[in-house]
Amino acid sequence: MPRIEFYQKEVKAWFLDPKNNFTEKELLFELRKDYLTGHVSRVLPFRRRRFSENETPLEVLAASQKDCPFCSDKIFALTPKFISSFAPEGRIQRGRAVLFPNSFPYSRYNWVVVLSEEHVIPLDRFSNEILRNGFLVAQEGIERLRKKEPELKYSSINWNYFPQSGGGLFHPHLQVVIEDSPTTSHQTVLEGLRKYQIEKGSLFWEDYLLEEIHMGTRYLGKQGNIHFLIAFSPRGVLGEITILFSHRLSMGELTVDDWEDLSQGLIRLFRFFKTQYIESFNLAIFSGNGEGVRSWVYARLCPRIVLPPWNTSDINYFEKLHNEVICGVYPEELCKELKPFFT
Repeated sequence: MPRIEFYQKEVKAWFLDPKNNFTEKELLFELRKDYLTGHVSRVLPFRRRRFSENETPLEVLAASQKDCPFCSDKIFALTPKFISSFAPEGRIQRGRAVLFPNSFPYSRYNWVVVLSEEHVIPLDRFSNEILRNGFLVAQEGIERLRKKEPELKYSSINWNYFPQSGGGLFHPHLQVVIEDSPTTSHQTVLEGLRKYQIEKGSLFWEDYLLEEIHMGTRYLGKQGNIHFLIAFSPRGVLGEITILFSHRLSMGELTVDDWEDLSQGLIRLFRFFKTQYIESFNLAIFSGNGEGVRSWVYARLCPRIVLPPWNTSDINYFEKLHNEVICGVYPEELCKELKPFFT
């Protein structure tokens, strides 16, 4: 008997269909609950849409470049510098990636990583080098701060790619957040890990990964020691990808090879997104352990879209006010479609 319960409940709804002379019509959907966090998704396959090519107009991209502070002709004049006691050089660089403080911080330590001098990088044009160096320079900043203030053990690397995901600028950039306590989402995970550890006597991530590999219906594959899975109870209308950094307990333990493997895995995802005409996503990488409980470094990635024909947001009252997600694709179907990009 599996240690982990994948709770799903089939729900039926009926109405008299105006498209078929008002005869009775039955629709099926699923309620799913995440075992670790209790997060609920409503999987409505009849809401899934196949999108056609709808790229951001070139004139919009050109206009956005005019006042972009991250472009190479403005970045060193218009972006902040670190205080000298933290980074005497002002900004931290690795390859083409540049790390500096956020002008509009969300926390005491909130930084920006500009990935490249290129103002727009289409999803299928990202290279391992661009991604790897961006993550590495974020990690370097986190480790510098950890040595000065070791109580700040909760960190995340975050990415809003394109405005559909909440990105304020088209120019590709990451954001780093470091605090002395976890964010609400991270805290919920740590509480779930603690409860599981007490009840089962083992680490949830290990059991979960083994169970998903055994089932095979949502496991995509691995790149090095980094595993990619489709979330059972997704947090996005187009599903969610879970990324597990197996046996890495903190951001500081990640190696250059780990970041290279993550970058290669992300590029596989991006190639799939291009085939589906998806050009936006949210990504968050979480690091930090609770008192008396271990956690691997883990990440969540959700594709983001606006819905035609009126560019409607993919977030509605269920997600914003009820904390439940409407998802238009069965996770197992998404896995079948994405797995060829990992084999």
